[in-house]
Order: sequence, then C-alpha cells, then structure tokens
Amino acid sequence: MNGLQTYAEFLGRVLIAAALLFHLDFAQQMQMIMFLKNFAIAGGFLVIFAYGPGPISLDRRKASA
Repeated sequence: MNGLQTYAEFLGRVLIAAALLFHLDFAQQMQMIMFLKNFAIAGGFLVIFAYGPGPISLDRRKASA
C-alpha cells in the first residue's frame, strides 16, 4: 500500500464520520445535500484506496523518469 492509498482511506473515513456527525437533520434540504455530498466524495476516496491510483500514480511517474 502506498501513501496515496493510505491518505485516501483516511480522508474517506473522515468524510463518512463528518457526514454522520454533522449532517443528520434530514428535515432540512441543505443538510441532506451535504450528507450525500460527503458520502459521494468518501466513495471516490475509498475507490482509490481499493484499486490504487493506477496511471495517475506519482510514484510510477518518478520510477519511469
């Protein structure tokens, strides 16, 4: 596991925690929007964690240079 995957996992967990702690008043439309936004961004970070950065990896670019 490289640094980007560790960082992506951390950010994903922080965003899920933030959504669950701060955006639970679903009676307000803006809170629901922010809750779903946080989960969408966290999902993107967790995909990077699961599959790695792929061709955008800075480590791979540094190794080939």
